[in-house]
Amino acid sequence: MEYRLSTAVWELTNACNANCIHCGSKSGDRRINELTEREALKICDDLKELGCQRISLIGGEMFLSPYWENICARLVDHGIRVSPLTNGLLINESNLDKLKTLGINNISISIDALGPTHDYIRGVPGIFNKIVANIKLAQQKDFLIGVNTAVSALNIDEIPALYDLLRNLEIPIWQLQIVEDMGNASQNPELCLTIEQLYQLAKQIADFRQRKEIKTSITHNIGWFCSFEPMLRNHPFTGCLAGRTVVGIESNGNIRGCLSIMGGDPRQNVEGNVRECSLVDIWRDPESFTPFRKRTVEGLTGFCAECQYRDLCRGGCSSVAYSMIQKFSENPFCLYRYEVEKGLI
Repeated sequence: MEYRLSTAVWELTNACNANCIHCGSKSGDRRINELTEREALKICDDLKELGCQRISLIGGEMFLSPYWENICARLVDHGIRVSPLTNGLLINESNLDKLKTLGINNISISIDALGPTHDYIRGVPGIFNKIVANIKLAQQKDFLIGVNTAVSALNIDEIPALYDLLRNLEIPIWQLQIVEDMGNASQNPELCLTIEQLYQLAKQIADFRQRKEIKTSITHNIGWFCSFEPMLRNHPFTGCLAGRTVVGIESNGNIRGCLSIMGGDPRQNVEGNVRECSLVDIWRDPESFTPFRKRTVEGLTGFCAECQYRDLCRGGCSSVAYSMIQKFSENPFCLYRYEVEKGLI
């Protein structure tokens, strides 16, 4: 079977100017032996050959990559839609002008909570006020600003107030995800939500979406097939897309199905490295991404093995499952499972 790549998530560098207590990749310092500009440009060409349609550029902090501008230029030249994701500290006149020259008019900025809580989560005093000012600067230059929020036990009570803030800032797009037990969050286990908190969050998000004041969406780590699933997503969940239509690229050239799937051994869930084999060859190798491409219902266990949605869902979000039980065979954070076990449906 031929798998068509549609979306890539590329960590341009692991260097970061924040110190987030929930950071899954423990960003801060550059990875050992990060890609050269020439190697990174080759990845851009490979993405074009594979038919990639859109890419999220992340970090660390993507603007700390010494060649981010040239990477963006090559991707734009290849007709790939580029979405920069940043903590917002480096949204300044210079970088905004560079993006505008490249034809990139959209930016996603991370805001997890209101002032003091956001500053604490991100480990930078005053970061909240700085990024709000930077958002207004970008809006003055006609940029479309989206906001990404990582929900934890620390900020879940501020989500309604954050919604009001984003509405007042005239933010048109808001994406929410949950903090998973990996990276820095593993050292702060009190951050992770309980299943009860997740269920209440999902109901809250469904309410936000019904208001239609902000285009609100969720990542795949929230779900699946609960009684109000149609209110959470525009399209039904069809299982983890890692290695099937999505690829993750680390700043040292490692290729993963999903950058959120991390293990204690950094080699786990790595399909190869572009210094040893091109991205094109890794993607097209029939033995690549086996945990995702060859996942069957026969490999499911527990509740997932008997679930009526198993043929579609196949265990839900892989990164959630892996962060909780270090395998992909079942998912303790399934909202449908929660409703069944609690007698809610």
